[in-house]
This record gives sequence, C-alpha cells and structure tokens, in this order.
Amino acid sequence: MTVKVLVVKLASLFKWHTDAHYSSLQLEPSNFANALAKNLPIARFIKEHVKGNCPIILDSKKVETNKSDDIGVFRTKTGGTSKEPKEVLRTAQSWVNSFEVINAFHKGKENYLIFGNLTHSLALYGILEALYLGHNVHHVQQLRSKDEIKALVQFKPTFIYITPTQIRFISSHFIILPDVSNVFIGGGRLNSQTREMAEKIFPNAVLNLFYGSSETSFITVSDKATPIGSVGKAFPNVNIKIEQNGPYKNRIWVKSDYLFLKYAQGSNKNLIWLDDWLTINEYGTINTDGYLFLISEGSQRITIADQTLETYEIEDKLKTVEKVIDAAVWAVENQLSDYRIVAAVATKGDVHSELLYGILKEFNPVFKPKKIHKVNLKDWPLLASGKTDLRSLKRRFHDQ
Repeated sequence: MTVKVLVVKLASLFKWHTDAHYSSLQLEPSNFANALAKNLPIARFIKEHVKGNCPIILDSKKVETNKSDDIGVFRTKTGGTSKEPKEVLRTAQSWVNSFEVINAFHKGKENYLIFGNLTHSLALYGILEALYLGHNVHHVQQLRSKDEIKALVQFKPTFIYITPTQIRFISSHFIILPDVSNVFIGGGRLNSQTREMAEKIFPNAVLNLFYGSSETSFITVSDKATPIGSVGKAFPNVNIKIEQNGPYKNRIWVKSDYLFLKYAQGSNKNLIWLDDWLTINEYGTINTDGYLFLISEGSQRITIADQTLETYEIEDKLKTVEKVIDAAVWAVENQLSDYRIVAAVATKGDVHSELLYGILKEFNPVFKPKKIHKVNLKDWPLLASGKTDLRSLKRRFHDQ
C-alpha cells in the first residue's frame, strides 16, 4: 500500500463571475463587490481563497482561514450523518473540473436554487459552481417559513441541487416549480415515493440522481436508461473498480479528477488510498451495462434472532402515512446483547399512532418499533448537509 502524497499544482482558483448574483431571503441579488461590502461569508470565502488562506465556512457568519503554502486549496466539512463532521482539504481544481462537466447541462443563464448551510460541501459546491459559471443563485439555509417558500417561488429557479429529505420538506408546502429543467439529487436514497414528490414539484425537470461523498465528489450520475435501484453510470472522467474476491469483495474503488487531498481535521479508518485509487469502504456491483448498484452499509442493517432487515425498509413504510414528511429508524442494544428498534417521524399535522403501527403490520414482530416518536416538522433536526440529524434524534430519545 502506498501513502498519498500531498502535491498541489498551480491550477484554477474559485472566482465570482461578473454576471453572477447571489441572493437569499433577506438579501437582494448581489454581485461580488456588493457581497463583500455586506460581509457575506461566501464572498469572504472566495476572497480568502484567492489570497491563499485556505478558508472554511464554520457557520452562517464565520469564515476561518489557515495560511497555506499550497495555492488553490480550501476546506469544507463532511455531512456528519453518523459521526462528527470532518474537515476535508481540497483543491479548487477538483471542483472546477466538475463545474465544467455540469456546464454542459445548462441551457443559458440559469437560476440556481441551493438549500442548506455553507458549512457543508454540497451547499458550498452548488453555490460556488453557480458563481463561477456566471449564473444567479438563491440560497435557502432553512426551509422552515412561508416567507422562504414565497421567496424561492418568486426566484423562478431553473437548476437545483437538493437532497431527498429536502424534497420531502418542500413537498409539505404543496408548491410547483415549473421553470426547473434540471434537478441534481444527492445525499441519500431516493425511494419511489420521494421521486414521485420530486416529479410533482418539478414537472418539467430531468431528475439526475448522483452518488458521491465529500471526499470523492461525483462518482456516478443517472441517465434516462438507469435501472430502478441503480445510482447510475460513472460520472465523466471517473473510473470505478469493484473488488472481485477476498474479505472485501464488492468494495468500491474510485479514481478521478474530483478526489479530495486529505482530512484537515478528523480521520476515517474506512478510507484507504492505493496509488491514485480511493475507497471509503462502500460496496456495490456493476452490471454489464455499466450501472452501479450500491449494497447497503452495515450501519443500515439490523440483525435480530438471525433475521435481517434494512432500516430504510421501515422508514419508507412510515413515510407513506399521510402527514408524515420524514422518518428515521435505528437499533439500540440492550443488556442481553440484542436490540430494540426505535423510530421517529416528522409530522405536519396530527398523525394517529395507530396508523403508524398499523402500516408496519407486514414486518416481522421483532423489527417493529416499541415506540414511534412523533416530532413536529419545524422541530425535526437537520444536518448542515440537508439530511436528517440521526445522532440528534438518538440523543433526544435515548432513554424513552
């Protein structure tokens, strides 16, 4: 096994195109000069990046810098779905490479709609892409108020990056965005119900499901021929190989122009470099047509009394109940080294518990949650990445 050596060549830097404008609920469309004058984090981030100060956005107001000898590097954070978010060190070139690929999807001047906190890589990526390529971008940090909904509808978005959880949140407001032509969906499973929601919200859009991570960026993207259950074919300029034998059979390895450099803070025992190939210890298979099918992670699989179930199977069923917007399921180990199942649902309006338990009647009794916690939609915890904050739910309902 070889050690990954940090080598950064002089390459592209992020820029704010003169034709690009950034807006949010409280902010009229602003160019770079106006955004700097208003001390906006995204403008300060780009300024510090160009100066070689390796910036990272830490919250809605703070940009931290770290003087670097390497030109064109920056930091962002992983999603933190199951563990504390880690800081990722990247070159701007690793993202600019994919900006240029995505540019082929554009049909002229686009109105980007981006959800989530700039501390996370997906929101930061989407906004930087729009600004670099000269498009307008409207930023929605928290989709919680009617004013936010009204503002994004008036913006008339045409191009969107979004997670499945965010799709479900939008669907609860019963809006339609007919001007959207392309939706890029990442950050989680897109089940059939959520896909139907997306098709209603974006009736004239192509839904592009992509698979990747903060460390790898794009790995695959779907097309019109993508089979059900697949996350698509290799994104342009990405090579994928699957281990064929041994204890890590079906482990996914990636080689591309979009990989990160290293962790600036934190570590991941599952991440391995081998020459220019990277694995984050996820598993899958590729069919004869080149489509990748993921195999669920162990953390999503529950085994009780020699019976196995994926947590998403229960979650998907709970989401079919009217007024349930999202759901989370996890296992808690008990003193007998077995597990009990816990569930929580995000609700918009009254939902009778009988409906929730009744919808799960087809499951083996050992997998039925002893308790299904109901959480008002406005109090449902979300990560900066736009995913459900599972760790927060586990802490909240730890002893219940």
